[in-house]
Amino acid sequence: MPQLQLPLLPSGSIDINGFINVRKDNGFWYYFVGISPVFSHAENDLASFRMFTSQLIASGQCRNVDIIRTFGVSSNSVKRSLKKYKEEGIKSFFKPRKGRGGSIMTDTVKEKCQEYLDNGWSRKQICEKLNLKTDTLRKAISARHLHEPKINKTSKKK
Repeated sequence: MPQLQLPLLPSGSIDINGFINVRKDNGFWYYFVGISPVFSHAENDLASFRMFTSQLIASGQCRNVDIIRTFGVSSNSVKRSLKKYKEEGIKSFFKPRKGRGGSIMTDTVKEKCQEYLDNGWSRKQICEKLNLKTDTLRKAISARHLHEPKINKTSKKK
């Protein structure tokens, strides 16, 4: 006949499910199975949190809903982390994020654009000459990386 076990929980811990508990103490999260600590991470260490909770779900120790309910995170966040864990493993949580490609508006391109703007070229002419998208040039001007010379209205009325 199976014997009942008393629930042994560390003081101040939150029950994730019937087997795993978590406690926040002095800026760290501590995870317990019964009263035995199994993992800890800093309060602001999001990568470790995502990695460990994904590991718990993938190994069948808890469900998505347990993590969502206990920590108040979104369902999509938990699903994305779990997918990342299954496809790329633990190391994927700690590698630097992939950045975007190189900038179109390099210093050389900016110099050319500014030269053409100073010589009175239109935005369309500059984009055609340098093979740029019109939005790229517009955004550079809006961000004040480039400036268009002011048009003297009195000189146009001839």
